[in-house]
Amino acid sequence: MRQIVMDEARRHLADKRGGGRSLVTLDDSLSVPVTSNQDLLRLDAALDALAAVSPRQAELVQIRFFGGRDVTEASALLGVSEATALRDWRVAKAWLASALRKTH
Repeated sequence: MRQIVMDEARRHLADKRGGGRSLVTLDDSLSVPVTSNQDLLRLDAALDALAAVSPRQAELVQIRFFGGRDVTEASALLGVSEATALRDWRVAKAWLASALRKTH
């Protein structure tokens, strides 16, 4: 799902398609609004960087943000407790918010 969203954002940013227009307003559960194609591309890069530091947290973000799963479902998919998933979610959100603010 992440790859589909990212490919769509890249397509919409292409100059011949009127680059820079807004794709959709996604849930701002990451504490930084992701409202444009450029924001999605920055999120993708930040998520890749997070995966280098903490693969489980990056996978959790993909499951929740791109897959639309809740914490209970995500924890089951990752094979961790809900408490661990919630803790990872909080840390990942803070890490990504910081990374996105730096690139903005």
